[in-house]
Amino acid sequence: MGVRRAANTHDSREERRQGVPGNIERELNEERAAALLRISRTLDSLITQLHASRERIERLRGDDRGREIEAYRELRREAVRYRWYLEVQREALGLRHHHRLDEFYRIPALLDA
Repeated sequence: MGVRRAANTHDSREERRQGVPGNIERELNEERAAALLRISRTLDSLITQLHASRERIERLRGDDRGREIEAYRELRREAVRYRWYLEVQREALGLRHHHRLDEFYRIPALLDA
């Protein structure tokens, strides 16, 4: 009886020990997925801001237009950076094909001065 109990205790400890890496991996993947969501929402917001900025630029003239174009360029740089973050985060989750991202996250083109 004592041997059987010792074996069961050992099995239970071994199962817990092996479960720890699995739990950590699961938690890491959950955090990666949450980060992916945050990044995609930020990118989506930046793209929306870029479209609004383009509309303002079309209506503006003079110095105001120049300032808005510079703000647009900065927003666009940030959107490009977040597009890259999105790709990196997807790779961290094992998603390697990114060719369709540009269909969902179209970053507006650069503007001429």
